[in-house]
Amino acid sequence: MSIKTKKLLLDSIRHKKIDRIPTMYRGEPSVNKKLIEYFNLGRLEDNWSRLIELLGADNYSDGETLGGFTTYFPDYIGPDYGAIFEINRFDVWGIKPVEIYSGGARNIVFSKNPPLYAINEIEDLKKYEYPKLEWFDFSLYRNNTEQISYGSYKDQEAIKLSDLKKSDEYFLNTSCMNSIFMVSTYLRGMDKMFMDLILNQKYAETLLNSIGEFMVQFNARNLKSIGSSIDLYGIWDDFADQESLMISPEIWRKYYKVWYRQLIEEAKKYNLLVCFHVCGSCIEIIPDLIEMGVDILDPVQVSAKNMELGNLKKKFGKDICFHGGLDSQKFLPFAKPEDITRQVRIIKNLFNSDGGIILGPSHYLTPDVPIENIIAIYKG
Repeated sequence: MSIKTKKLLLDSIRHKKIDRIPTMYRGEPSVNKKLIEYFNLGRLEDNWSRLIELLGADNYSDGETLGGFTTYFPDYIGPDYGAIFEINRFDVWGIKPVEIYSGGARNIVFSKNPPLYAINEIEDLKKYEYPKLEWFDFSLYRNNTEQISYGSYKDQEAIKLSDLKKSDEYFLNTSCMNSIFMVSTYLRGMDKMFMDLILNQKYAETLLNSIGEFMVQFNARNLKSIGSSIDLYGIWDDFADQESLMISPEIWRKYYKVWYRQLIEEAKKYNLLVCFHVCGSCIEIIPDLIEMGVDILDPVQVSAKNMELGNLKKKFGKDICFHGGLDSQKFLPFAKPEDITRQVRIIKNLFNSDGGIILGPSHYLTPDVPIENIIAIYKG
């Protein structure tokens, strides 16, 4: 990535006139390994910039950030929960990540044994051990290791805060500790949480206040340390499916929006771009995201209901930048390379010189996407 390329991405995000549509790459570790071997490169952590150059992409993106290798989190020094490593630290809430393997790819799920499933009294809920700020060292930061492998967080060398400096070439980012919907459903269990939001509202409010207050405090402390050294703040929270939001827009606004607003307001104090990742059909709350100050919407799951790029551009194209937009579920694994090239050109013509998109896979590319299809994305 170069100074010129970073400017191109910034201009597209800010809806300035651009001479071409910027693109990004992101892939599962197994796909990264295949591409590294295909291009005869060395270790990915040393060659990720060269990889995107050889592909013809402009950026190596993450889910909720513009930096697969330039996203930083404060060092964790708290209790060892004996859980597998997961970069978003769901384990500090007492949530136990579980590994599953499918098609050569490793994924993490959190639905097993929700810790609050059997805790139904508010007084017992208040006694639950929530994470504490002192469990994090905000003078040391570690990189996002999941792009490299699924090894130990401690395998990565800690970076002193004083060594983190803004770059003219790359986007520096932070995220983590802001998935309030996911934490609430993983803690309580999705079925009980959804019932609480309707039938046991005092319980729901008590739980969400406990989660939200910690997340707001964490992010204030995190951004106090790192905010002036980075470009972007990322939020990841999946509360939609293929058809709609998992809860009504009204309930989302009542219980969750208030916390996102506070997180985003803190990020804006440091003039940071804000990228919000939510899969599925989230069209009903895109106006809320725009109103709160979200700059970039990821992943733009075009296979979900009402999420076609033409529809989104018409409704919101002047107010938010789309990050993704090439369906990695039903299209990229099965299409012919020439079909992918054709679709890329259609999207580029749709956005033309208006900006407002960073085009790439809607999710991390998985092993079922042939290498020739990946290459076709960036040759269109």
